[in-house]
Amino acid sequence: MYVYGLAQRRQEIEEFVRHIVAEAEAAEAGGMTTPHAIAEHFNAKGLTTRKGRRWTGETVAKFLSSPGAKRYRTGGNRSG
Repeated sequence: MYVYGLAQRRQEIEEFVRHIVAEAEAAEAGGMTTPHAIAEHFNAKGLTTRKGRRWTGETVAKFLSSPGAKRYRTGGNRSG
C-alpha cells in the first residue's frame, strides 16, 4: 500500500509539473517573458502552486529553474 501511495503521489506531482510548464510556455508565447508577468497570468487564471498558494515572480522563477520543470520545457529555461 505504501509503495502504491508513493507512486500515485509521484504521478500527481509529475502531472502538475507538466501542466504548469505548458501554461508557462503558453504565457511566454503570448509575450509574457518575466516570472512576474507569468505569475500574474497564473493568478488571473486561478492557477495555484501545489500548496494552493498564489504565484509570485519568485515562485515562478524557482519552479521554472527546478530540475522537474526543466525536464518538460520544450525550449529550455527562457525565464530569467
